[in-house]
Parts: sequence; structure tokens; C-alpha cells
Amino acid sequence: MDGTILVVAATDGQMPQTVEHLLLAKQIGVKRVVVFINKVDQVDEDVVELIEIEIRELLSDFGYDGVNSPIICGSALLALRGDTSEIGEPSIRRLLNAIDEHIPTPVRDYTSPSLLPIDNAFTVPGRGTVVIGTLYRGTLKKNAEVELLGFDENIKTTVSDVQVFKKSVPEAKAGDNIGALLRGVRIHVVRRGMLLCASGSEKLSNHYEAKIYFLSRAEGGRSKPVTSRYIQQLFSKTWNISCRIDISPDVGMIMPGEHAPVYLTLMRRMVMTLGQPFTIRENNATVATGFPNGLFPLGLPFSTVNTILDSSIHSACPVHRNLQDLIMLMSCDEYMTAEDGEIEVQISVR
Repeated sequence: MDGTILVVAATDGQMPQTVEHLLLAKQIGVKRVVVFINKVDQVDEDVVELIEIEIRELLSDFGYDGVNSPIICGSALLALRGDTSEIGEPSIRRLLNAIDEHIPTPVRDYTSPSLLPIDNAFTVPGRGTVVIGTLYRGTLKKNAEVELLGFDENIKTTVSDVQVFKKSVPEAKAGDNIGALLRGVRIHVVRRGMLLCASGSEKLSNHYEAKIYFLSRAEGGRSKPVTSRYIQQLFSKTWNISCRIDISPDVGMIMPGEHAPVYLTLMRRMVMTLGQPFTIRENNATVATGFPNGLFPLGLPFSTVNTILDSSIHSACPVHRNLQDLIMLMSCDEYMTAEDGEIEVQISVR
């Protein structure tokens, strides 16, 4: 996202969701915010001025330019009714002008390998599976060899066709919302959140080292500290998955409002690039944000390890037969090696 419009109702002022939305905008990298104070026809002018002061202070607290960020006052309902007063249709035009002036055209990365987070997918009868998303970086051309990664899947395929605004094009560039027709891929293996990327450019893993910040109670976060084996949903780009957070023994616990290094263990292997922002949500509320700064790739494919677990480890470790379940109980220092043609799996269960 290149920018955002923060809508605040003049009848309510700053609400908890206002803080949460600004936090999420900051977390996903939105650098410019335009504010629209709606329903100003229902309150006094003094109230509108007070809300504007509060919003500017809030923007500054989150690292935005609270002094120079444009704040437009108006009424969306009056604009829909064709009202020509300053708070009617002209306020919407001022909002559009503020977007043009305050949110610059972003600099796109056209040289890196292509990367397409998948938003949706569907089947075209007689042609194949089409994946839809906004090209994050690089250039995607027809007949390019790509990989479909995510949720333990690693599928090699070829892009048969690329469409932008329902028109076939020879290539698409970063920033384009596209549809890519994939050869030999069935719709049931494609899920929202998977990545379509240039062959060999990204790696799958479910162990990551990360920096994390837990929101304080005042920011809408937790009121109690977090210890190891903390399991919640992790959200990043267009996907979400169950994740276990382990804390270094020398840290012990993380209090709300603190930053700390942690280890992430995902329920499925996913692609997370270094610096890719993520959020942790608990009971439908954002409680933490962070980014990975290292990965620990598994030494063996899941299918091989599952076979080993079923044949040998199951008798010694009856906790779980499936590695996807067992992995949630393991710390991030487990490793798997192959010696003298025999596979040795070492697992420490806490």
C-alpha cells in the first residue's frame, strides 16, 4: 500500500480502532496518511478543531508527520446528496487533491526476481488456473518459469498468459494488479497467501528468528507478560497461520510494551523474507508486531520426516504422529542430519 485515508467520525472522535488502524498502517509500511473527519455537519466547529488536534498528536505518536499531514473536514452523506457547500461535494474534491499532492508515486523495484502474493484464484474452463494479485516486485513475462510456494507446497510451473485489466500483455511490472494463467496447476492446491515467484528465488521454512514488539495495554495489547510456547495466529502479506513464539532463556518473558528477539515456528512452511512485517492477533485484537531477521531451513522435506516418524519415532514418542503437530512442541534448536546413508532425527520436546 502506498498511502492510506484515515476516516474519523466527528461525532465519536478518536476511537480504539483508530489507534489499531494506524498501528497496522505503520506495521505494513504505509508512510503517508491523509485524514478525513466525517459528519462535521452534526457537531460544533469547536469540537471539530479539538478532534483535529487530537488526531495530529496521534499521528505524531506513531511516527507520522502530524503537523503537515492534510486533514480534510466534510460530510460524505451531504456529498452523496449533491450538496455544494464546503462540507459537501467540495470536501471530497479536496480529499482527492490532498491524496494526489501528499502521497507520491512509489518507486517500484523492476530488477529483482518477480514476486506475486496471491489474493485469489479461479479456474477458466478449457485453459487452467488463474491466480490474481498485485506484483510486489520484478517483471513477470509470458512463458516464465515460476514456483508456487506456501503451506508446505512447492510447485514448479510456467506462466501461460498474463493479463492486466482483462487484457493480455507480454509482461507485467511491479505495482500492476494482474492475473497469471498457470500451466498444469489444479485449483485445489492454490490458496490465498501463497507466493508465485521466479524459480529458485525464495525458500520455504517454518523456523524463523525475529524481532517483535508486544503492544502495551494502552495501545490495545495484552495486560499480562508472554512466555515461551505462546501460540497464536500470525498475519503477513495475504496469509495467516498458527505460529508458536519461543523466547530466549536469558530473556525469560516479554512484558507488554517491550521489544525482544524471539523464535517463530509456523504450523506450515511459508516464505518470509528478511524484514517482512508480520502481526500477531489474539482474540481478534492485534497484540504484537515484528519482522524476521533470520531463518532456519529444515534439512529434510516434510514427507521424508513423516515417514520416519511413522516408522520409528512413533513408538518412542507417542505425543503426535504428524510432524506438523509435533513441530509446535519443539524448540527452534532441533536439527536433522543424514550420516552414512542413514537419517538421524534429533528432537528435544519441552
